[in-house]
Amino acid sequence: MARNIHLLATGNEALDPLNDAFGGLNATIDQLTAIADARSSARLAKLKSRMDEFTANVTFVGQVKAGKSSLVNIMAGRPGLLPSDVNPWTSVATTLHVNTRTPGDTKAKFTFFDHDEWQNLTAGGGRLGELAHRAGADDEMDDIRKQVEDMKARSEERLGKHFDLIMGQSHSYDYFDDDLVQRYVCMGDEDDPDISADSGRFADVTKTAELYLDIPQYPMAINLSDTPGVNDTFMVREQITLRSLRGSEVCVVVMAASQALTTMDLALMRMISQFENRQIILFINRIDELHDPVREVPEIRDRVNGMLKQSSINADAGVIFGSALWAEAALTGNSELLTDHAASSLNKLYSAAGFDGESMSLDHIWALSGLPDLLLSINERIAEGAGARLCNKVRNRARNMASQIRATSVAKTLTDTGTMVYDLDGKTPEDAIRTVANDYEHRVAELTNTLRDKVMQRLARTEENFIKRATESLLEHLEQNGEDGTWQYDPAGFRALQKSAYFNFARAMRKDVGALYTSAAHDIETVYRNMLGQHLGEFSIEPPIVPNVPPPLAIGRTIALDLQSTWWRRWWQRRRGVASYAADYTRLVASEASSITKDIEENQIAAVLENVRAALAEFMVEQQETLLGISQSAQAQMDEEALKAAGLKTAKSPDELLGDILKDLGTEAA
Repeated sequence: MARNIHLLATGNEALDPLNDAFGGLNATIDQLTAIADARSSARLAKLKSRMDEFTANVTFVGQVKAGKSSLVNIMAGRPGLLPSDVNPWTSVATTLHVNTRTPGDTKAKFTFFDHDEWQNLTAGGGRLGELAHRAGADDEMDDIRKQVEDMKARSEERLGKHFDLIMGQSHSYDYFDDDLVQRYVCMGDEDDPDISADSGRFADVTKTAELYLDIPQYPMAINLSDTPGVNDTFMVREQITLRSLRGSEVCVVVMAASQALTTMDLALMRMISQFENRQIILFINRIDELHDPVREVPEIRDRVNGMLKQSSINADAGVIFGSALWAEAALTGNSELLTDHAASSLNKLYSAAGFDGESMSLDHIWALSGLPDLLLSINERIAEGAGARLCNKVRNRARNMASQIRATSVAKTLTDTGTMVYDLDGKTPEDAIRTVANDYEHRVAELTNTLRDKVMQRLARTEENFIKRATESLLEHLEQNGEDGTWQYDPAGFRALQKSAYFNFARAMRKDVGALYTSAAHDIETVYRNMLGQHLGEFSIEPPIVPNVPPPLAIGRTIALDLQSTWWRRWWQRRRGVASYAADYTRLVASEASSITKDIEENQIAAVLENVRAALAEFMVEQQETLLGISQSAQAQMDEEALKAAGLKTAKSPDELLGDILKDLGTEAA
């Protein structure tokens, strides 16, 4: 670890309310556990585990050489851990698991592409080959195949007889160091004498890398994912980056100050524009390379904000300027890392910040590096996003558990006194419970099918309209310009309509599923009251929390229409006549549009609707078990020994204690 690792605690104050909430919920769950039966205690233990195991996912994306890896290294307190100064031919999606539970003694795990994935790359040229084939770019395909064959030959030469054996496998280690990481993660220039012969031995075939480390300065677990540059030759890594982003709570977009506008990759903007604005942080790195950061930073900020607005990303997305190099100097305590130019830029910013009357301190360098602002922004988004959602879910479940324990306690009293009287319209408790459960199993299936059908119909109409408009625009171009020159139709409008359809689905889902969940909770509560009468007093069953809808990242994936390639010129050259142009282009547009729709359906909508069904099923199973336990009375006995062992006095009855707990939970929720 770096010498001044304490600097990483900057920004932890943003997590204080979340940690306080977790602490309060843990204390409440301990109180409930003390008066719960074995089944309820097991459920409560799972709730505690969810908070104990909470891990925030932060993904870093950006262009090659923007400084993503340097920034991740700083946040890990290990400058130089992930290769950042080599010229990467290929790089691997790497996740640093900080403060998470390590599987056994594993400290490093590297997973390889399986045979099918490798075959898709080597036989079809990967995702880029797929696009070229769909566009009919045969010449382009030949070039892609040659590059892939060279890569395959290079990998087979490196790995020899081990090549076939490792496909689909993984290598695990109980340690990691720089040499081990470079062997799997990043391959440098073969002509660079400073790169070891073993460097990048497995890089071509490594799919993901995972490293496990502990950093006490972070108050909770966090996953830092360093993704490959978005301009990967075969676009294999774009798919890996999208997969990393799907589970991410915060997306940190890293751009070099000197390239923040001129070479910003359009694929990157397509990806991040699908996120909610508060999930995005732009870190403009390498301001140490600017001649006069005091003057240039405001100018770049204005232009970046303009670029964000064009991509429908508003000012809620934080824009932070900084320097990973300055941060490394502060973290290591080694100011000799700074070049003369970097030191000069730092001095100018140092004076502008009002520090010029003081000697240059590491704390001030750290402040000017932008890392404190970055850490604070990340923590704020974790607390208000995934952290807040987990608190709401745990509090919701805890309140229902408290109500279930109260119902069990009342049932015990009624059973002991022989005054249990059912009012279930002639049904047995088992039949009444089963009727409610079966009813909602059918209703949630019907609702999810309806939601899916509506969004797919809207997406289909969007496809049809896009194909029609694109074809009409092509014909208009041909009428005005003949067959001279090339033409291309921007799919940005198509993506905007797809995004609108997806968010319309999200709104409808939240409304309709919320109503269904509320109805289910009401009907379950009615069964409790019909079984236990007015003895329950203040009693309620809360509906499950409606599942979160993730951003539609599939919309950001590259399609053939996005690529500015020489194949478009050849596409034109091979066609003659309006009919030929229109027919072929319509087929191309249709195949590309349907590929995005299919991705949205399979990787976004299907997952959301499955979560809807799973949340209701979990709720129903839990309530069924409690109600059946009450109806059988044998499982409704209060564990007095557990109460005494917990040191709780009987000055208050269990029912009174539950009243206090429910009151506390209600206060926290407010």
